[in-house]
Amino acid sequence: MKDPRTDQGGRGAAAPADGPIGMGMQGARRILRIAAFLSSVLFLLLPSCAPRKTATVRPDEERPGRAFSFAVVSDTHTGATAHTGKKVFARIIEQVNEKKPDFLVHCGDWIIAPTPDKLGEATADTFMHLLSLLDPEIAFYPVLGNHEGDYEDYAYARSFFPVLGESGWYSFDHGGARFFVVENNSDAPDSDLPGYRSCLPNGGINTPGSAQRAWLASVLRSRPPDTVWTFGFGHRSYYGAEQYAGRKNIASARRGEGSFCRLIEEAGVDVFFNGDQHCYTRTTPIRDGEAAEGVENATVYLTVGGGGGRINRGRNVSLEFPVLEGLPRGAYVTGTKSKHFFVHCTVRDRLFHADVIDTSGALIDSFSIRK
Repeated sequence: MKDPRTDQGGRGAAAPADGPIGMGMQGARRILRIAAFLSSVLFLLLPSCAPRKTATVRPDEERPGRAFSFAVVSDTHTGATAHTGKKVFARIIEQVNEKKPDFLVHCGDWIIAPTPDKLGEATADTFMHLLSLLDPEIAFYPVLGNHEGDYEDYAYARSFFPVLGESGWYSFDHGGARFFVVENNSDAPDSDLPGYRSCLPNGGINTPGSAQRAWLASVLRSRPPDTVWTFGFGHRSYYGAEQYAGRKNIASARRGEGSFCRLIEEAGVDVFFNGDQHCYTRTTPIRDGEAAEGVENATVYLTVGGGGGRINRGRNVSLEFPVLEGLPRGAYVTGTKSKHFFVHCTVRDRLFHADVIDTSGALIDSFSIRK
């Protein structure tokens, strides 16, 4: 790269002290001022000449009350050739680019396993390649899923995204809303099931008194006074309706003193997004394990695991969705386990709206929350 302080591309030869050849210092400075002025004019007239943002994670933006949008996807399972995760995620990236949200959140299971896929491609490399197709103006926020735990207890997965830090949980503010990301795989009561055993203890969001729980309580207490909306993201589900192969909801965290769900509900978290179950499930507003339509400080739970992993799973695939065992009466609104999809959310002042869109562009569900 040419060094502007030399005339030999960084070899160290000093430029002439008098500036451009045949010109005194005052003339040289005058020319430089004119050039700088013309450059600024061209920059304003031709915004496409400005460098594009290339950072994967965009810095927080503090613009309370402005309209913005974000997208959510989960369980892309890239690297599983038989599961079509690559094709589905590539299509969803195209759709997200068309919507041009401010950012995209992935609720975990970006990849399928630590080994190469059937084509011999490293699964994480495949995911990062597909993610590179995301418009660089769209920020990306990751959540750790149980499949990321297969890679050196999350250390490998965390190395791709500095925002995950050493813990895998973090928060940010955007457009007058607060967002938080938790790691809720490793201390679930059924974390000894196949597929979860590699998720070693990591702060314990489902465990009262844990380090991650104390962190989240602080995040929720420290919201600015003008915060209107609060959104949470994790991987494991609390109110999903697929219940495939023993992967059940973390029902023990739904209610009671010290439960995770009571914490976020009492704090007024508006929507909690999760994946893990390869389906879409929307609940009514929930408070302490019960449907609570119209009740202040209740949370809508969305299971959004339709990003590319295998769908129509389980013994009852021919039966009408959902398998409702264990869901509180009146909690379930709608869902599907036969579509791949993503969620596009818009926030405008005191109105939140979500569209659930499948890979054909068809609308699966649409709902709004008004404050």
